Amino acid sequence: MLFQTPIFFVFFTLFLGAYFLTRKQLRLQNVIILLGSYIFYGAWDERFLTLIIASTATDFLAGIGASGQLLTRKNLFKASGYLLVGSAISLAYTYKQSVDYYLCIIALCLLFWVVAFVAKQLDVTARKKFFVAFSVIVNLGVLAVFKYLNFFANSLQSAAGNFGYELNYVTLNIILPVGISFYTFQTLSYSIDIYRGKIKPTNSFLDLAAFVAFFPQLVAGPVERASNLLPQFEKLRVFTAERINSGATLFVWGLFKKVFIADNLSLIADKAFSNPGDLGSMDLLVGLLAFTFQIFCDFSGYSDMARGLARIIGFDLMLNFNIPYIARTPSEFWQRWHISLSSWLRDYLYIPLGGNKGGSFYIYRNLSLTMLLGGLWHGASWTFVIWGAYQGAILVVYRLLKIDEMLATLKGIPNVLTRNLINVAAISIMFLFTIYGWLIFRANTMDVLTSYTTNLLLFKGGIPFDGLLKILYYVWPLLAMQAIQVYRKNLEIFFDLPSFVRLNVALFVLYSIILLQPHATVAFIYFDF
Repeated sequence: MLFQTPIFFVFFTLFLGAYFLTRKQLRLQNVIILLGSYIFYGAWDERFLTLIIASTATDFLAGIGASGQLLTRKNLFKASGYLLVGSAISLAYTYKQSVDYYLCIIALCLLFWVVAFVAKQLDVTARKKFFVAFSVIVNLGVLAVFKYLNFFANSLQSAAGNFGYELNYVTLNIILPVGISFYTFQTLSYSIDIYRGKIKPTNSFLDLAAFVAFFPQLVAGPVERASNLLPQFEKLRVFTAERINSGATLFVWGLFKKVFIADNLSLIADKAFSNPGDLGSMDLLVGLLAFTFQIFCDFSGYSDMARGLARIIGFDLMLNFNIPYIARTPSEFWQRWHISLSSWLRDYLYIPLGGNKGGSFYIYRNLSLTMLLGGLWHGASWTFVIWGAYQGAILVVYRLLKIDEMLATLKGIPNVLTRNLINVAAISIMFLFTIYGWLIFRANTMDVLTSYTTNLLLFKGGIPFDGLLKILYYVWPLLAMQAIQVYRKNLEIFFDLPSFVRLNVALFVLYSIILLQPHATVAFIYFDF
């Protein structure tokens, strides 16, 4: 179910009605959130609700164990029962084709009891490590099977073929479940944070299930931490006209970025990437620029809509984008782009690898590995691996040249013009690195990446002014808004604008959404991750 489709508005209207009728009954309201989230996700494919339910049951037990407690029979029955009943319901329609799912679910239930037995034999310290390892193995195991198994099997077969060997293997006829990378990281952070002593495990299975499946951010983030989102399920939500207005405004602005800017620019980008060998350099550059703004407006538009929906129903999600294309360095970029993922990678991968400790070699190694795995997180393709390696490389180069430190000294330059020129130069160089990174990211195959890069660097063909004007036509509202946001140092400036300006902006945005979006519905790019 996509946010921009009529069926979603019908769903959300019905959900809101039930939600507000139960505003004084916290537990019942959480039940409605959970049911609404499962309906939202199940509208795409109800079978994969089983994976969300399995992840919830696993981390309910893993969270308790990671705190050092023993698992009680009550908690084991609660997790096993929820997993069996929930899976039976989600697989009821396709039960004849779901025998392998049923077997896996039964095996996981048995594993819960085995894990509980083994944990009894361990002291507290070992038990905590045991349960966090259990969470990591189960969650990443499911992610590996559904997202990466066929990719690595195909790669292995191809590599063996290059050496004259023929490998026969069985690939699974599976499709990638929407949002699996997002909720896997979210549930993992819950158990790991308990192990680290940052949060305590919840005793409410309902609250944890609603936290894992929370529909506004379930399929494309932000990747929320339990420390921020879970406590919001434990207290009555506050509804004010101001919250509803600001939430609705954020949603509409996100919708505008998605359907007016991103979806229209996708037509230009798709044309360039579908056959780069037949286009001149300038046409390819226009296609790349179109994708640069498409991916930003697509993903940040989704995040804005998610945050807006959550705010309407009384929740606060973290900021996920902060005008990333004005970043001067790679480190600044990752503090502004997909903030929830980059901070997740920092806290749960980069720092455990050693972070900034151990000397330059180890710091560069940790940066490179983190970005390499971050690239692989985005998709099961060698182009994503290369994209991750590319991001790691420019981070290392900037750090080697100490560019962040040099830019930090700009405040000491008394001449404002000189200072601004240096900043503009740094932003421009970083922007060039960024857009080439998007070329790697967008290329579906190595052939497309090679062909696009080669023809782009030939510098042949005239300047396609019509293409440039089209991009400018779609992105100027974004650029104007971001210029005001930077000037006012406020990302939500709509309600600070004069009422006359506010009215005209609202009319323009609504007009563009209704009348100027492409006829075909375009799915969100990050749904594939």
